[in-house]
Amino acid sequence: MNAVRGLDHAVVMVDGIDAAEAAYRRLGFQVQPRGFHTRLGTANHLMVFERDYFEILGIVAPTTFNAERREWLKAGGGLANVALASDDAEAAHAAFQAAGLSPDEPLDFERAVEIEGRTEQVKFRIVRVPKTNMPVVGFFVCQHLTPQFVHRPEWTRHPNGARGLGGVTVIAEQPLRWKAELEKYFGAGAVRVEGDGLVADTGTQPVRYLSRADYLARHPGIVPVRAGDHPALLGIRVRDLAACEKLLRGNGVEVIKPDANRLLVPPAQAAHLTLEFTE
Repeated sequence: MNAVRGLDHAVVMVDGIDAAEAAYRRLGFQVQPRGFHTRLGTANHLMVFERDYFEILGIVAPTTFNAERREWLKAGGGLANVALASDDAEAAHAAFQAAGLSPDEPLDFERAVEIEGRTEQVKFRIVRVPKTNMPVVGFFVCQHLTPQFVHRPEWTRHPNGARGLGGVTVIAEQPLRWKAELEKYFGAGAVRVEGDGLVADTGTQPVRYLSRADYLARHPGIVPVRAGDHPALLGIRVRDLAACEKLLRGNGVEVIKPDANRLLVPPAQAAHLTLEFTE
């Protein structure tokens, strides 16, 4: 059994949750009401799809739990973590342990959500991996114990036509050095060399590693928010690219169209994250 079965969600750290919420509404997403992680001192908004989602996460109170995130925000924010989907956090923990990733013990936590006038508790079981075994991206495992309180059909109707994650692109000056480390997460043979970069088959959408030069060539007009290696871009699949472009431009969003099949939104328009819309 594979330890993970694809991408579950992406975590976008933002410096100013109010401004980020407004930005993502302007980008045409149905932004879910704010949730609070009291213990962690953070708040979030979700953009939910049928099988995955992404969230913008901001600091609302300094705590020991978010000290590292506060430091990370000082360098620009943006895409911070990618959660990997699993039906069995304990099994994923065992697989990661066998692969030499030294994972933390599975941790349960929850947050409140309003559904049809009732307050429900969304419950998760996660497995974190120490930073020493992070291949640039902060991967962790997420098992949903109450998926019925996350993937609500009424929450997946986005004005921009978004229907799911399209993958993650990472800037890494030496992409090939991460091949063996990535296979500890996704399995032997799951990572292939593509040109001077890598593509990790996660089980659903890919995670790509590109050198900065290749990233800039593939995404003309985009200036990364960070100088070093970092997760730089989140892909979003939409039902109709032309309709998405019309909405974005109508909302005054800066859009770059490098070819007929992609729309790029620069970091300044999306709380320090580059978005790539494809069908």
